[in-house]
Amino acid sequence: MSFPYPLVIFDLDGTLVDSAPDIAEAVNRTLTDWKLRTFDLAQITNWIGEGSRQLITYAMRAAGSDADIDAVMPGFLKHYGDTALDGQLYPGVADTLAALHGQGVRLAVCTNKPEQFVRPLLEARGVLGLFDGIVGGDTLPQRKPAPEPLWHLARQFGVEPGNSLMVGDSESDALAAHNAGVPLVLLRYGYRKQYDLDAAGAVAVLDTFPELLALR
Repeated sequence: MSFPYPLVIFDLDGTLVDSAPDIAEAVNRTLTDWKLRTFDLAQITNWIGEGSRQLITYAMRAAGSDADIDAVMPGFLKHYGDTALDGQLYPGVADTLAALHGQGVRLAVCTNKPEQFVRPLLEARGVLGLFDGIVGGDTLPQRKPAPEPLWHLARQFGVEPGNSLMVGDSESDALAAHNAGVPLVLLRYGYRKQYDLDAAGAVAVLDTFPELLALR
């Protein structure tokens, strides 16, 4: 049987790529630049998912700084760019994406990471050519959990939102899917923070990425 959704939209960080160590390095380099305390990986991972500006805002405020975030962002984005290509695909991601692509499924990425960092990372991991569309956190005026990024991708491929699938790992992904009327699959291994995945109304909650191929 073929895959039941003609379009699958994937979150990036915590879904396709384990990028938390690299993001944490960029955050801590920025904090060091401002002569502030740094944080461990677990704490910084808990701040991931709402876009880079919110991430560094959480970090700066937690470190006791009230600095203007507009002044902080250029340095943070420089460090982010220096570390962004280091994230590794989770086990089974490349083969699963290739299998879906081989079935004629259109694949897209919808992430709150700035778009400038998305294509180079996917290219470095050898999977950029499998994706037909990319929406970053700054591609549109809205970003997840708003529905517009998912609607934008569905329109791009002429697919009704209800016939698309969102695959993610967090509350932001779940809310975006629900707001857009898009069916949802969640992955347990990502950056879910304290979010209850099993109560999120997903079509499925999976332990590993290759289990996606068994959806019917």
